Amino acid sequence: MTAAAAVRAVRDWLAPVARRWGLAPVARRWGLAPVARRRSTPEAAAAADRTALLRSMLPLPGHGLEIGPGYNPLLPKAEGFDVETADYTDAAGLRMKYRDNPHVDPGRIEDVDHVLENGRSLAEAVGRPGTFGYIVASHVIEHAPDMLGFLLSCETLLAPGGVLLLAVPDKRHCFDVLQPLTGTGAVLQAHLDGRTRPSPGAVFDDIAYNAVRGGAIVWAPADGAPLAFFASLEAAAAAYQSAQRLPDYVDVHVQRFVPSSFRLIMRDLHDIGAIGLREALFRDSVGNEFYMTLAASAAGCPVDRLTLAKRAMAEQASILIG
Repeated sequence: MTAAAAVRAVRDWLAPVARRWGLAPVARRWGLAPVARRRSTPEAAAAADRTALLRSMLPLPGHGLEIGPGYNPLLPKAEGFDVETADYTDAAGLRMKYRDNPHVDPGRIEDVDHVLENGRSLAEAVGRPGTFGYIVASHVIEHAPDMLGFLLSCETLLAPGGVLLLAVPDKRHCFDVLQPLTGTGAVLQAHLDGRTRPSPGAVFDDIAYNAVRGGAIVWAPADGAPLAFFASLEAAAAAYQSAQRLPDYVDVHVQRFVPSSFRLIMRDLHDIGAIGLREALFRDSVGNEFYMTLAASAAGCPVDRLTLAKRAMAEQASILIG
């Protein structure tokens, strides 16, 4: 089987799985037809609350950068926010990607100011150090092949006193639930290796071990519905082989966190001198994600390393097996 045929085989296998279980992110990741999902009134209200909370954590008004807004920007230019955007493709590419999805309003896709190309850092793509009063990255950092490099790029682009806002998935309450936690050493090693794309091993893990709970890719903390893998081991093996041979960038979760493990990594990176940013504000898990702002001028995490490590263990232990 050729590499291209292997990728097609994986996509053909995943298509009915994604559509059966409502796995919209999986469908988008593998270039499948969009999965229709209807937002209820409570979900719409929760989305509005999330937007308000995240905006409250930013030094608004001010000139900022939003990374990966796609079709749902937190700070739309159309609403008057003084913001630039960076994404993996331009607006035309985003509209093409979502053209067949009836649940995406193409009018919300705004012009992309900086297109991120594989092999170039965020700082290189934007090219204006010390410019932004804030940077927003919602569900971005877990995808970064070089997480430390991403943080250093953000630090470079922030103006003095600037703030980086991160919205991060909590692995306990999403399809990463069966995956191990990322540690600081892995973050350091990826930077040392100069990673510009997820490794074939990361692609394998993303297919082999991601899960659904009661058919959902995200769930409430109290949900104890049964867990199930969403793909076969054979599909993961085919993806692994293809990732070794094909030049295509395969977008997967490279890092996985619970709230305290993420705080520990951020603290460790600063304390060893790897980054100048420190924790400023932290909001524990809200649904299936948690929020943090970092700034060079911040006081840092008030919790000691050992306590964070113990809390991370307790958070892992709280996962309902189902």
